[in-house]
Amino acid sequence: MESKTFWECNKAYILTALGLGVVGFVFVGFLMIMDWGYLIQYTMHALIGDTSGVLTAPASELEQMVNAAFGPAYNSVAPEIIRASNERQEYIWYVFFAEIMIFVFLYIKNGRVTPTITRPNDTVQVLTSFQRAVIWLNIGMISILVLTGFNITWGLRSEGGDIPRILREFHELTGLAWIGVWLVFTVIAAKDMKGWRKNSTFRHFLPGSFKPSKRVIWFFYAAMGAALCFSGAMIITLHPSSLTHADVIQFRRVLLYLHFGASVLIMFFILDFVYASAVSVKGYLKGLWSGNYPREYLEQVAPDVLEDLKKAGRA
Repeated sequence: MESKTFWECNKAYILTALGLGVVGFVFVGFLMIMDWGYLIQYTMHALIGDTSGVLTAPASELEQMVNAAFGPAYNSVAPEIIRASNERQEYIWYVFFAEIMIFVFLYIKNGRVTPTITRPNDTVQVLTSFQRAVIWLNIGMISILVLTGFNITWGLRSEGGDIPRILREFHELTGLAWIGVWLVFTVIAAKDMKGWRKNSTFRHFLPGSFKPSKRVIWFFYAAMGAALCFSGAMIITLHPSSLTHADVIQFRRVLLYLHFGASVLIMFFILDFVYASAVSVKGYLKGLWSGNYPREYLEQVAPDVLEDLKKAGRA
């Protein structure tokens, strides 16, 4: 059996962490105006049930009135959200254009994998009808959430009206329905697509033998999806009253910031998965529709999946 070094087993995780670390450092250090000290303290308070955002007792009745009316520590969170929202409206196109150009470059450089199929009738069932239904529901709902989410992002451009309002409501209803689909899809991915090599540092989390790049994608889909589901559900359902305004307003600001950040990260890794699985490999979508892939396809493109199916007695 071939012995691999720590770097060879874990380089996908290390490179991803380094890349996100560099990007995060630039954003946090130079492009954001968030009061991170306050945010960290606020998070610690929220974990023990205090979501008011009032970290120190008001020094006067006026300060108490300001906290109740506008939310505590307005300058710590709210200006960053407003700035980020405005910049998303101006620059988000360039971000997505840059991401797509990266995949175009990879496509031109590496071409498209076209498996040689000489026995098209020798197929193996990889996905059951239930799994396919969940996957296609996931694809459809994410597409809706992306399109309607753009409507919310470009609120200043749409200038209100019935159509933006309906799209926002559609985004919220679809998001609530997606919580169940995200959960089932995440479990399916963890169970059937596997997660980690047995000789990997991450073997303690999930067993299996899938490619490191797809393990990273699954992790971010699961983690950022959880952040989106939690923050979205809370933003939709949690509304302040005259008595709870100070307790709710700062919590919703932080949740909105979490929702923005998670949506950006999950979009990049979803695009990465779409490119790696569907665009750069011929025959993927056809098998995703029928659930069956030619044995030769699996031997050439996904031998680890075929090996897992053989162990399960399905191939």
